[in-house]
Amino acid sequence: MKRKCFLTLTFIVIVTVTFGQNFSVSGSIKDGKNPIYFATILLYEADNDTPLKGTSSNEDGSFIIDDVPANTYKLIISYVGFKNFEQTFTLSENKNLGVINLLETIVDLEETVVTAKNPTIEKTAGKLIFNVENTSLSTGSTFDLLKRTPGVLVIGNEIKVKLGNPTIYINNKRVYLSSSEVVSLLQNTDASIIKSVEVNTNPSAKYDAEAGTVLNIITSKAISVGYKGSVSGTYEQAVFAKYNATTSHFYKNNWLNFYGSYGISPRKEFKQDDNFIRFFNQNGTSTQSIWESDFTRTTRSQAHQINLAADITLNEKNELSLTANGLISPNKTFVNTVDATIFDAARQIDSTFSTLSDLENDTSNLSLSASHQATIGEKGANVITTANYITYDYDQIQNVATTYFLPDGMVSRNNSFFTNATQNTNIFSGQLDVTTPFGKGTLETGLKYSNIDTESGLDFFDTDMGANQFNNMLSDLFLYEEVIYAGYFNYAKDWEKLGVHLGLRGEYTDVTGDSRSQGVVNTQEYFELFPNVGVDYFINSNNILSISYARSITRPRYQSLNPFRYFINENNFNTGNPNLIPAITNRYQVSLAHKRKWFFDVYYEIIDDELNTLVFQDNENFTLRNSEANLIEGFQYSFDATFASYLNNWWYLTVATSSFYLENSFFAEESSQDIFSNDTFGFFSQMFSRLTLSKEKNITSDVTLFYLSDFFIGSSDYENQFNLSVSFRKSFWNNRASLTVGVDDVFNTNNVEVNSHYFNQDNSYFARPESRLFRLGFQYNFGNARLRDNNRNIDASEKDRLN
Repeated sequence: MKRKCFLTLTFIVIVTVTFGQNFSVSGSIKDGKNPIYFATILLYEADNDTPLKGTSSNEDGSFIIDDVPANTYKLIISYVGFKNFEQTFTLSENKNLGVINLLETIVDLEETVVTAKNPTIEKTAGKLIFNVENTSLSTGSTFDLLKRTPGVLVIGNEIKVKLGNPTIYINNKRVYLSSSEVVSLLQNTDASIIKSVEVNTNPSAKYDAEAGTVLNIITSKAISVGYKGSVSGTYEQAVFAKYNATTSHFYKNNWLNFYGSYGISPRKEFKQDDNFIRFFNQNGTSTQSIWESDFTRTTRSQAHQINLAADITLNEKNELSLTANGLISPNKTFVNTVDATIFDAARQIDSTFSTLSDLENDTSNLSLSASHQATIGEKGANVITTANYITYDYDQIQNVATTYFLPDGMVSRNNSFFTNATQNTNIFSGQLDVTTPFGKGTLETGLKYSNIDTESGLDFFDTDMGANQFNNMLSDLFLYEEVIYAGYFNYAKDWEKLGVHLGLRGEYTDVTGDSRSQGVVNTQEYFELFPNVGVDYFINSNNILSISYARSITRPRYQSLNPFRYFINENNFNTGNPNLIPAITNRYQVSLAHKRKWFFDVYYEIIDDELNTLVFQDNENFTLRNSEANLIEGFQYSFDATFASYLNNWWYLTVATSSFYLENSFFAEESSQDIFSNDTFGFFSQMFSRLTLSKEKNITSDVTLFYLSDFFIGSSDYENQFNLSVSFRKSFWNNRASLTVGVDDVFNTNNVEVNSHYFNQDNSYFARPESRLFRLGFQYNFGNARLRDNNRNIDASEKDRLN
């Protein structure tokens, strides 16, 4: 079966390399007598402001740019202290420009004025591209930039697109970190190195089938040679103070492009919840008891993050890329307290209890990647071979102690236990991708192999009798192995009025899950095809109509399959589900783009076996559990409208709105009725406004707000949310340094009540994390400020499912 499926995938792959004639541009650069080393040479297509290719002059002043197709080009040569050299020519054969003498000039850096471009938006079938390079928006952190990107919603530390969680990519390489680690990475990445942000709701077949919605962050290419670096720090004040410090360094010569960064984030965070549960009698309608509790959590952490990347030019047609990403979060501690009151049906106090829970975990992950890129054939087919390895370790110890009291305050009983949980995951993946011109279009094709092996263990000990007593019923060892074979092809072609891309991806998956306490509980073997199509019709110069369709899969996170429990107290816990199966999504979208300012979308999505979290209360045993589950079905449709433009030269404004309908259905496991359905109409609005407050354009003010009406996730209904944030930024020292001050969630309105109320289920909580934050940030850039970053993360899609 495996061999047949793999052969099927192999036949999907079509590698076609066609041959044509490309040429070279060469020359030698001098200052009249001596050769100029490290001059920057950029080649532009005549009607394009973005460099097509670039290089630097060698020690003898010579340079060559290879593999350039016939066309009309503009060549610009620059070097500090000399006037730019510019020449336009038509290339139909190899062209040697001979000796080029640059003329010396006097440059007063203090008087240099840099004029920033305006941000622009491109819209195609299922994709919005937000171009921000060298604009006033490319300041601060990349996480801040996402808050200004149309179609992207940031709620706390959650990044949302179409009310779902997108897959994060950097430079077309997937970021395989947990949501909190992604936020840390983006907060430590300077927005000035970002070229564009792509919001892709219809990714091509080249992306993993799990990438249903993609947020792809593209960094600018390293063009100039030399060294640059930056240091930055952020101070935040809420209930407790928090800090962040990072440093980044870049170096480039004619064969090496290196990037390295290190960040540390000492944090102390506070959260408070008000909880309510109404337990029912067996009839499912009358009240048996009411539990009200106050929950607090204090978290201390100190995460270290390091990223290294090197692009090595082996020769004109071969490049080697090496990447390492590491995260260490040692001794992260949680102190949880619960003070609860239990009432009878007449709301008379029946008893009370207090729970103290201490939890400590250690997390580390290391990702290594090696990639070789080769250009073959005279038309420049591109072949990339990549290998990735990820190791993830997680250890956690939790102590829970509860004291129960009678109404008069006398102790009635005690209960205590501790758990020791471990998880080790190893992931290997290898892939081959080929891109080549074909039939006046572009053909992409490739193969991928992934192997995931994870071992999780939990030992449960009862301690209320004064000694550690192993509890075999609540202990477990869970082994999980997953193998995926994938193959794809994708073809894109543009005509005068029409652009089309077609793709098909096939994935064969073999899964085995083995629980010591439950036996073999999850064995799956399946092959799925994932087509996608997008069509753009250029009505006229101002209007583009787009239609797209894509099918994708969502596999369970590894920790969601883990059957272990995390306890708030002995009556309230979170648990995984080893019987989860993948969810399949079908997504349809029709879009209209008008003058690159107005964008309208009609969107429909249906998800079979949607993966989500359900809240269940056991009315007989007085427990509340948050369980990972497959819903029966979920779907949404919406009408979205977005405006993004400069209203004048000092005011940039984006406004995004969405009118949506959500519905899902799931099995009501703790109720006599089998199935329950949720549905709601809702509205979302987001605004970002940037004002330039000084003539020199070095003082700016940002105002960000969003409103989200009632919506639900799984069985939980979320009340309305509103957030207003304001910040000011001042740049100085010739734009090498900046100071930012601001307040997030000015009115402290981003905390909402969450309810789960249906049949014989009635529970809710009101979460109050540290939403309102005062923030002070400083950044200083040094070295050659013209450098651009080659920062990237490892492409191993399986790692994203660790959390």
